Amino acid sequence: MTPEQRESRIRSLVSAAKAVLSLQVGLAVGANRIIGALLRLGPEFEGAYPIFKEFIGSIPPEIPIGGARLLWNPEAMLKTDTVLAKAEQKYRKDVLSQCVEIINKYG
Repeated sequence: MTPEQRESRIRSLVSAAKAVLSLQVGLAVGANRIIGALLRLGPEFEGAYPIFKEFIGSIPPEIPIGGARLLWNPEAMLKTDTVLAKAEQKYRKDVLSQCVEIINKYG
């Protein structure tokens, strides 16, 4: 990866963290964006912020997040929303704290 690519990928990571912190995106969507940005940065970053993977891993795979929610039957989606809300409540403080850390370190 060139220095320019690295800088661009770090900007993407910071942008994703800012989007979560400012509530421009939901916690799960933002965590997925951050995970992707960390993976694109390579092995030295992949394990740097494990809370994001832990949070996403706590959401059962059958629960839709992001745009997938629009494709579900509204009644079925709303029934799963309680589980998603509980995961978000459990991890919110840690996820937001790590977003602040990313912004302070790389922003």
